[in-house]
Amino acid sequence: MTFHIVIACPHCKRALGVREDQRTATCPRCGRELDCRSARAYHRTEDMAELARLVGEMNARLEHGFKRYERDARAARGADGRPAVPPGLEAVAARVANTRGRKGQLDAAVGLLCAREGASFSSDELQAVLAAAGWPEDAVATALEGMVREGALAEPRPDRFMRA
Repeated sequence: MTFHIVIACPHCKRALGVREDQRTATCPRCGRELDCRSARAYHRTEDMAELARLVGEMNARLEHGFKRYERDARAARGADGRPAVPPGLEAVAARVANTRGRKGQLDAAVGLLCAREGASFSSDELQAVLAAAGWPEDAVATALEGMVREGALAEPRPDRFMRA
């Protein structure tokens, strides 16, 4: 696994993530070439999602304060702290969230997504709707696989699902 580090440009104070073994990098803000070997590593991680979060936090601290970064991060999520639902799926997510029980939520989500124009949905759409109802990502994938295996859903094209 490749480790990545968070460094900061000494000229404009912009944080960026680079591979740990990388010799040089170009600052995305000022365009100067940085010597990664001599730069201070503020954080080290294998996870790319964590790297992105760490770079964002570092830039927030350097530019306008961590409280503003936290406020902006919360704004990207719903009022209840769950992931924001993509445009066009808000009504579906709201109805599913008000349905009782996991099985009921899954059936409601599939039914409502299939009732839209095209009568099919992607795993990402189902994930977004059920995540808004509090489902963990692995539970959505397991439920989707189970419905396909049981024959309740068909997958006519890769990552497009419809009622069988």
